[in-house]
Amino acid sequence: MMKKGLIAGLVVAMAVAIGVSWWANRQLPADIAARVDGVDFPVDSVNLFIDHARRQKPELTRRQVLDGLIEQHLFAGLEHDDHHHDQGSGRVTYSDDVLIENELFRVLRRVYVGEVQRALKALAADQPTDLFVTPVVTDKAVLAPMLTLQPGLYTDMSEDQLAAARQLVLTRIKLADGSERDLTLADVYQRQNIQLKVQLHQLNVEFLRQASAQVAAALFVINWFETQSGLSAPEVAAVKRMVADKVHADNVLHELGMMQDIHDDNPQLRELADKVTTAEIEAYYNAHRDQFQRVEKVRARHIRVGSQALADQVYRELKEGLDFAEAVQRYSEADDKTAAVPGDLGWIGRDDRNTHWLRSLAFVQPLQQSSAPFRSPGGASDDVVWEIVFLDEKVMGYQPVDSEGVRYEASRAIARERLQQLVALERDRLWQSANVRYNEKWLNDEQ
Repeated sequence: MMKKGLIAGLVVAMAVAIGVSWWANRQLPADIAARVDGVDFPVDSVNLFIDHARRQKPELTRRQVLDGLIEQHLFAGLEHDDHHHDQGSGRVTYSDDVLIENELFRVLRRVYVGEVQRALKALAADQPTDLFVTPVVTDKAVLAPMLTLQPGLYTDMSEDQLAAARQLVLTRIKLADGSERDLTLADVYQRQNIQLKVQLHQLNVEFLRQASAQVAAALFVINWFETQSGLSAPEVAAVKRMVADKVHADNVLHELGMMQDIHDDNPQLRELADKVTTAEIEAYYNAHRDQFQRVEKVRARHIRVGSQALADQVYRELKEGLDFAEAVQRYSEADDKTAAVPGDLGWIGRDDRNTHWLRSLAFVQPLQQSSAPFRSPGGASDDVVWEIVFLDEKVMGYQPVDSEGVRYEASRAIARERLQQLVALERDRLWQSANVRYNEKWLNDEQ
């Protein structure tokens, strides 16, 4: 009896295992390009991004674009776990909602440029301001109570001002489906970054009008996409989700130190750079010496004239083939025009370059080329001259390995490589832990 029960149990277990295997490996529906942890990537939604990507890189395959969308989705999930985007991280930026709307507008405008233009023509709208049904409110007396910064606030409206701005209708606008909607001061204000909000706080009403037109254009295009693109509601929602994934993934990569603007403080990079040892810097220096080349000294000649007109004439003749030495003797007003080497400035070393503006100028010129004319420093009452420089020789060297410049550049280059390695490891982990299923038939059908 026990034996029969055991056999029956094994049969049930095998049936369950076979069923689970069949369920996991069954073919995706024809209209789904991929499914990632239960989230669908519809074919028509993915095709929109393929179209967008190929406008810049026609060689991209379906799989490459799809994998990019999936990877953004995986990284975006980190932001909702333990990565919290700090809107005040030093970036002059927009809120995530505005970034998502801007990115969606950018993608749609490129993919559907012809369709959107036809939709605008149908409304006799040749420019965004033609979408206004009513004139934009530009009365400063009406705007000032909401846009005048309150004591203690330097970059934003107060809560009371924002509440009032939500009630102030700036204009009414047309949408692609024939409907209309109000555009409030809050709608426009909250779509600006910190720098642009300054224009509004200064009651720049022309900027307010332009900003209102930009918002109207974005809302028109998005409304067209939602109602007239031919995509179903789930496909439209999937496109919006993929755009949001990009913004959230960018936030995560920014926090990891991989998408910092050149002017941003990058604490992740700085922290790793501070841990780079002297031995590592020396090894990097020896492997990348060309990156640390510098000019040690130059030998140059010059032509000095007293007017812009003559300087331009001399420069033009030099470009047409006049020998520099002959030009010095013919036109220069400097005493060294009669030197053994006409116009010779001699050798200029690194320590000499800052002793006179002409030496500094010569130090940065390319070899064997006549420079454009440069006006000497000074005001209208000073003796102003124009100089043309020709560099005959340049001696190159290397920054010392123990210099601050080498330490700074090498430590950051090493830190950047380590950041890239950390992100690559995180990328591999995300892919390995995700349940990704492809519509191989759709991928293989690509011509």
